[in-house]
Amino acid sequence: MKKLPYIFSLALVCLSISISAQNLDDAIRFNKRELTGTARSMGMANAFGALGGDLSAISINPAGIAVYRSSEFAFTPSFSFNTSKASFGDLTNKDDAHSFPFNQIGGVSTYQTLREKKQGVISTHFGFTYNRTADFNSKSHAILGNNVKDTYHPDGNITAHTLLSNMLLDANGHTTESMSNRAYYAYDTYLIDALFDGSTEYFSHYENIEDQGNNNYLISNRNTRGVNQNFLIDQSGYSGEYGLTFGANISNKILLGGSVNFQSFKYEERMSFIEVNANGFDPSYDTDLDYYDAYTKLRQDGFGINAKVGLIANLHPLKIGLSFHTPTFYNIDEEYYDGINAYYLDKENFYSQNDIGTYSYNYRTPYRAQGSIALVLGKIALVSVDYEMTDNASSKISSSERYVSDFDLLNKEIRNSLKVSHDFKAGIEVKPVPFFALRAGAAYYDSPYKDGITDVKLDKWMFTGGLGFRNRNFFFDAAYAMTKYDDSIYLNAYDMFYGVTDDIIKMSNTRHHASFTFGWKF
Repeated sequence: MKKLPYIFSLALVCLSISISAQNLDDAIRFNKRELTGTARSMGMANAFGALGGDLSAISINPAGIAVYRSSEFAFTPSFSFNTSKASFGDLTNKDDAHSFPFNQIGGVSTYQTLREKKQGVISTHFGFTYNRTADFNSKSHAILGNNVKDTYHPDGNITAHTLLSNMLLDANGHTTESMSNRAYYAYDTYLIDALFDGSTEYFSHYENIEDQGNNNYLISNRNTRGVNQNFLIDQSGYSGEYGLTFGANISNKILLGGSVNFQSFKYEERMSFIEVNANGFDPSYDTDLDYYDAYTKLRQDGFGINAKVGLIANLHPLKIGLSFHTPTFYNIDEEYYDGINAYYLDKENFYSQNDIGTYSYNYRTPYRAQGSIALVLGKIALVSVDYEMTDNASSKISSSERYVSDFDLLNKEIRNSLKVSHDFKAGIEVKPVPFFALRAGAAYYDSPYKDGITDVKLDKWMFTGGLGFRNRNFFFDAAYAMTKYDDSIYLNAYDMFYGVTDDIIKMSNTRHHASFTFGWKF
């Protein structure tokens, strides 16, 4: 949530034929790929492109399927705990969210000829796998201010510091039919009301009016003690990949693989600006406002397809891996709402919401190229390093149901604002005894934005560790990963909250993820 994307989003809302929530943040979300997968792979920060022999490594480099010497089935439940610290000026607040994602499930079937061969096609392989590729579950709560009051001038004008007074100023001079959405929501929930029947001048619940006769009213401020302002972001969802992978082992020297993959995508987001009557109005009434919640809601569901090809060269003790991932071609269905819920002390509550947009469009993610190298020291230890290049600027949004020009601005912003990103992963595994392994890893995820586009550096670091037990037919692995990243948001870049503040909310996020893999060999 950056300054530039949401300023662009506001322009798109104003210029588009139908109001749209698509912006650069959506592009980054659709492009996001932070594989969790099996606990063995995660314990080594997913640096498995040259190693293979793992049901998540197949998603990184499909040639890894040809490492298998037998058939295998495994699944991986997990636990995720995300913490967020939001800072606004001198005010800081923390929040958290947890989920129980299912990282991975799948199996590999291996076919070998009855006669042992050393040259040519040694074995062929087929696998069906599911791997979760992104987790969107998070919750942030920023305290924007306590005892926030509007400034009232002798001439009757208001300098609005509260959102409600912004909506009041937005409503004045308009009939209910010509009001903006947010002003009408305030009117519909009794946060503002007309001075008299047929009037286009309004007063808010923060004000007191005295009838002077002849449709003349004396308006005074009763929000003398101020209200508390809060901003909440609640996000949930995931992306996952179902893969059909084929591979072949050529002379135990060259391993080849290819896959066709189907991507699922689900994302929900609710953003709320809340003003709380925590300090009481003067004068006070039984029907006073307790608090109100001005919100926007976004829901996105998608399905896509991509393909991958890969190669592993076995130069014992070195292994070198190369793979290429085509773009994922998504179809996205989207719903976007905004509204206000108002809660009163006498328990008479009111709700107002509008369906801003429901539509479908197509999205093409970037292509990806990967290179990997691993050093395998017998059955004692291994070290692996992966590099991934993603051409984020090659992303594109389109629709057959809308004019091409509707998305020209966003596609131009993608080209001008996004760059080729470079990710690095490294992992190590040590076996002090044959049936037990210790693992550790680290990964750096480069920012997809060009320098100077965002107000915070949007790169990420992940640190991992794990262990595993294996016998002839069964294995169990456990892993822990911690990911740290920063983000920011400008409230005045939202149409719903426009005019509230020019200040930035800075967010620091930490994600803790534990996974457990249960597997069988046949």
